[in-house]
Order: sequence, then C-alpha cells, then structure tokens
Amino acid sequence: MQDTTDVGRRDLAVGDRRKRFLGKTCLVTGGSRGLGLAAARAFAREGARVVIIARDPGRLKTASELIGDGTIAVAADLSSPAAIKTALTEIAAQVDRIDAAFINAGHSGFKSLDDMDEATWDMVFDINVKGSFFVMQGLRPLLAPGGAVVFCGSVAGRRARAGGAAYGASKAALEHLTRILADEVIGDGIRVNIVIPGGMNTDIAARTTGLPPGGGDAMRERIRLGTPMLRLGEPEELADAVLFLASSEAGYITGAALPVDGGATGFIRSSA
Repeated sequence: MQDTTDVGRRDLAVGDRRKRFLGKTCLVTGGSRGLGLAAARAFAREGARVVIIARDPGRLKTASELIGDGTIAVAADLSSPAAIKTALTEIAAQVDRIDAAFINAGHSGFKSLDDMDEATWDMVFDINVKGSFFVMQGLRPLLAPGGAVVFCGSVAGRRARAGGAAYGASKAALEHLTRILADEVIGDGIRVNIVIPGGMNTDIAARTTGLPPGGGDAMRERIRLGTPMLRLGEPEELADAVLFLASSEAGYITGAALPVDGGATGFIRSSA
C-alpha cells in the first residue's frame, strides 16, 4: 500500500481567507496546547474572539500570544465542577455570549487491568466525562441561539486496545453523552456534535501516564502503522473538522460523530 504521509497535505493559509466566525466569540477548553491550541488559532484566523481555558497559567500566556490580541485566557482545573463554575462566571463577566465551543480538554491514563489504580481511573473520567458535562451545563446560559458545541472524542472509544480501559471507556461515554446533550438542547437551537480523532501529531503520547520509558514513541509508531493512511493527522486537520461542525455550514448536523482518523475506524489496513 502506498505511504500517504504527504497525501492530502495542503497550504493551511488557504483557510485564512475565510471569515466564518467574524464577530463571534468561540471558547476552547484545553486551548493551551495540541489540538485545542490548533482549533483556537483557527477560530481566531477566521475572525473570532477566542476564549481559552486550561490548567497551566504559563501555557495559557504563551498560547494567548500565539492566538492573538483579544484572547481571553482563564486558568481552571477542569476536573472540578466548582472550578468550572468559577471559570465560566469569570468569562461571563467579559463576554455576553458564546457562539461556538470546542470542549476538548482531556486526560489519558493507560494502565493494564492489574496496574490500574483508583486515582488514575478517577482523573481520566473526572476530566474527560464529568468535566466535559459540567462545562456544557455551565455554558448553556451563555450559548447563543444557533450556537454549536463540539466535543473531542477518540478512536480509542471505538477500538479496543490493551491498557486503554479508562481512556477508551471515557471517550466512548463522551460520544454517547454527545447524542444525549444534542437532544436536550435542540429546542434552544443549539447543535452538539463530536469529532473522533485518530492518531494525531501532538505531544500527547509523551504526556500519557502509565507508559514505560520510551513508550510514547513506540505508541506513536504503532498508531501510525495501524492507520490506513500510514501517517498521523496534523492538529490543523482536526481544527478544520471542528470549525466545520461549529459553523453554519453544518447547520443541519447535530448529534453526529465525525471521524478524523485516516480511515482507522472505517476499514482495516491491508498488509499488502
């Protein structure tokens, strides 16, 4: 099979000419690095005023400079409903509405059945599921009619991998939660969807808990080889999908899951 490492790459500046979010306010959780930062920068390029929430004040400052003038950055522990409420109260004092939100903050903890501990399990679910739910709950009064929420799932929620019990189960739960929340807010004119990224070219492997030394690189290579397109996705490619679902172009789409995974959940790569 052809190595498609360079297939589908494009000049990312093309998106700069579009202004789908001009005059809108868009929020990104986990917006200080990786997929969240890529989405936040993409929203800003298309005219949005961007609000980011993340845990680390230092990373938030650096991210704000990359995103651009007018960025609102709020530090919060997104595993805590109380901290989420405080952060959203701070945001509500600075903006009158949120037009689109990418609820992206997540935590990965890979441990086997025998090695899993309660603290790791709870942290994964507290951020990936509980945190995402309570961000959505707190955002609801701020969401403008016609607004959109996009969650960040994972192929790990669809494909079984040894050691991925907590992370995979949390992402599967989040995908189902998306459908439930889409139904709950449809009467308010708010759409709720989820992107399902596959292996992405970020530092998450290096930050994944429970891996042995050097395990991050090995995991990235396993993911690449298990992807039919034989490459990792770029954060900007996921951002394209997020912005599509958050825009009026997806005005008739809600409760949907959009894979951005190089074919990982669509078919099995041939060994040829």
